[in-house]
Amino acid sequence: MVLTDEQKKIVQSTAPVLKEHGKQITSVFYQHVQEAHPELRNIFNQSNQTTGSQPLALAFTLYCAAEHINHLDVLMPQVEQIAYKHRALLVKPEHYPIVGKFLLEAIAEVLGAKATPEILEAWKAAYSVISSIFIGLEKKLYAKLGDDERDKGFISFKIVSKETVAAGPTVALTLERADGGKLFDYIPGQYIAVRLEKGGLFHNRLYGLTEPSNGKTYSIVVKQEADNAPNATISNEIINNLNVGGTILATNPSGNFTLVNDAKHNLFIAGGVGIGPLSAMVQYLSANGKSSSGSLIHCVRTAGHAIFADKLRAALPAGQYVLLSADQPISKAILAGKLQPDTQVYVSGSEAFISIVDAVLVECAHPKSQIHTEAIGPSLSILKRCC
Repeated sequence: MVLTDEQKKIVQSTAPVLKEHGKQITSVFYQHVQEAHPELRNIFNQSNQTTGSQPLALAFTLYCAAEHINHLDVLMPQVEQIAYKHRALLVKPEHYPIVGKFLLEAIAEVLGAKATPEILEAWKAAYSVISSIFIGLEKKLYAKLGDDERDKGFISFKIVSKETVAAGPTVALTLERADGGKLFDYIPGQYIAVRLEKGGLFHNRLYGLTEPSNGKTYSIVVKQEADNAPNATISNEIINNLNVGGTILATNPSGNFTLVNDAKHNLFIAGGVGIGPLSAMVQYLSANGKSSSGSLIHCVRTAGHAIFADKLRAALPAGQYVLLSADQPISKAILAGKLQPDTQVYVSGSEAFISIVDAVLVECAHPKSQIHTEAIGPSLSILKRCC
């Protein structure tokens, strides 16, 4: 479907409306689409539905698309990051028409008479263009997995080790493919999607891979959460009920949160269990004789919550591993001397933590193009950089 110039004007003019009513629209969307297509509950994260973070993230995505409808290329780095997550969670082309139908119906329901036929038709065309971009990107990502259909879905992995590595408790899991199939190499910073069945539903969560690729196993860290915390279901089930020899479902590695090639200075900033993907990056630099180019700041509740502290301290030169506890939050003063004009910054943790770090980096006037983030859960930070 072609998006005309007039329709682009209509879509852009509705951006303020989406900003005002976006979360309501997307909440209605998620409710209705899952009622009509309960199978999609196995893809949509139910914890994020309950907390409202998923509807908020979708609403903000729509708002950014409306704002930049004349120059969608501005959003491509963010679109690519979302596309990698879609591939990890097995979003397929056939899902997009379903989403489009119920999204338009939600806009019409919430806006009522304000949703004129012209507005709905313009958004139908806009959605067609945007979904085509996602489908095209995701097709390429699936193609990278080869011709074996087993490699493109959730795969059974055996837990070969489970070790408590920090307070929480926090455990490190080592996984080995159970069906004897190919183990894909990955780039430090990438993640796998883990799936568990509980309460008649599949629950999904992304976990950063904590070690550089070795061709034999995948490793992740999992922290115990309060039962009512977002995304607690999978982590708590792993910690409480899964042991060595048990199996777990996961997809092959995905993600574009990776090291910038040939960067002279790298600053890694982790919040709690967000250390996972950054651990793989630090170890990769160390193994390739580039540890002097990296510095790590790990923000934790207490020193006992510092995952891989000894390993990461040993992987970096003296003074380049900094541990901050709750009584010493990250600040401009702490970053002094660690930010060069060409420093690439990698931030991993909760959305709230990323927002705090972003504010400090703004205070330091560090270029947005040199800041890379990976959020635990739906991410607004990747979109806020261009909206």
